[in-house]
Amino acid sequence: MDRSEMKMLDPIFAPGESKVAIATFPVRPAGLACAAELWLSRDGTTKDATSGAIPFTSTGVDQSISCPVTMPAGGYAYRALLDVTTDGIRIAVYEADEPVVVPWVGLPEITW
Repeated sequence: MDRSEMKMLDPIFAPGESKVAIATFPVRPAGLACAAELWLSRDGTTKDATSGAIPFTSTGVDQSISCPVTMPAGGYAYRALLDVTTDGIRIAVYEADEPVVVPWVGLPEITW
């Protein structure tokens, strides 16, 4: 299944910072038992950070799903991916058009 592009601002977060991403999308028909998982990855296959599967019941119209994520190690730009499933079957997969940047700054050395 090919990943569709989803819009996202280019966020910059600190390593270990906890954030809640809110994904808004419709699933039709209404009444399906679904789950959404937002995950960050350097390579597109390894889940460096994940919200875990967030269960919800489809409404047939736009609904917002909160996906809490703790930022992984710094020094990387992570791909933001969203998988939507029903009965354990992936029905939609998305990738953000901008990466999540978690910068890293080394220890400074100051001399006088």
